[in-house]
Amino acid sequence: MNPSITALHAAAAVAVAAALSGCGVSSTSFAPAATTPQGATQLERTGVRDYNAILLDSLGGSVSFAINVDPSGQSTGTSLLYGNTAVHAQAWVRPPHTIDLGTLGGTNSEIIQYNHGRGGNFVGWSETADTDPYDENFCGFGTSNICRGFLWRYGKMHALQTLGGNNDEANDINLKGQIAGDSETATKDSACNAPQVFDFLGVIWQPNGKITSLPPYPGDTVSYAYTLTQSGREAVGNSGTCAAPNEHAVLWRNASSPTNLGSLGGSVNLALDINSRSQVIGNSSLYGNMATHAFLWQNGTLSDLGTLPGDVDSFAGGINDRGQIVGESCNASGGCRGFFWQNGSMYDLNALVPPSDGLDIPFASNINDWGEVTAATVNTAGVEQALLLIPRRWSRIAGHGGALPQFTAVKAGGTRGGSPHAFWDLRKRYAALR
Repeated sequence: MNPSITALHAAAAVAVAAALSGCGVSSTSFAPAATTPQGATQLERTGVRDYNAILLDSLGGSVSFAINVDPSGQSTGTSLLYGNTAVHAQAWVRPPHTIDLGTLGGTNSEIIQYNHGRGGNFVGWSETADTDPYDENFCGFGTSNICRGFLWRYGKMHALQTLGGNNDEANDINLKGQIAGDSETATKDSACNAPQVFDFLGVIWQPNGKITSLPPYPGDTVSYAYTLTQSGREAVGNSGTCAAPNEHAVLWRNASSPTNLGSLGGSVNLALDINSRSQVIGNSSLYGNMATHAFLWQNGTLSDLGTLPGDVDSFAGGINDRGQIVGESCNASGGCRGFFWQNGSMYDLNALVPPSDGLDIPFASNINDWGEVTAATVNTAGVEQALLLIPRRWSRIAGHGGALPQFTAVKAGGTRGGSPHAFWDLRKRYAALR
């Protein structure tokens, strides 16, 4: 399996494998522990408790996961199918309408990164019907199929070319139709962690089909790209060796040798998202690699975003052009809360939703320029469901200069049976960082 993807969602792959094999997964194994929202009293006094929240349907299985909301309000992610035996990439368009994006001929597909392109253009990765002769399990589905990045457009899924290897993955698309991701090369590397065999490089696929590779940081052998700007001139990701691909969080400008963004003291570093102001967010392990914090890089400086009160880990999800950041903050016992960060302050998303709505929000995955947030909620049965938070109006928090979006829950969908598999927790997605 591609070690970059292991770092991205190791526990997700474990849970998917369990679902595909028919194994039961207890809700306590994957659902975050309940936590008490911090700052609720202060927020209540200032009236910042007025949000619209839409629960997004799955594709019939017990779990749906939304990773992105684009400027047009379309959300994308992944869901289990009926019977919880496979996962498919999914899109939700307005009014809330579910689209199963299908596969490239295999059983599984998914979107677990961004889609910043035009409406109706989505990227991700999918199994094909072909067997991987090296059985690399490149995309983490636990099968022997070749996995390819895809572009879904006009109702059809198209495979993206590789750099000479068998597998690749697509993570983001911009308004120009440029796609960021990674591709295996034809170079075998004995340093790779089994079952990975070949080196891989971050790439940008151009609309004309041309593929541009993104070089590793000097001294490294592999790279991986998560997202790119709308101009296509900047992309972010990580660089390292095939055995440790997440050593350096990097920024590429014009596909040239990347800039090392630094670290918070540890040896595992990822740059995940970048906005039009060249602000970069990601995750970095602290000294000793016993904890991980979200970071913001801007103007050459890497800043630790910290955690919510009482927590030890934080993980970034997405950043918009306002510089607003969402993600997840977790305590030492694994209890996690979605966070909203702005102007140096981090807020618990659970404290921004009225308690009467009964929503437990363990993480937030992305935010667009309208302030709309993709997140997740976990019900009393431990079942996770995709959630879209839509600002109703803007207000201010006492003592802080920034306006925060506000929401009220409105149900527009629901889970449909099946055993719980709440496996998309950001802490688990980054489990391999520890």
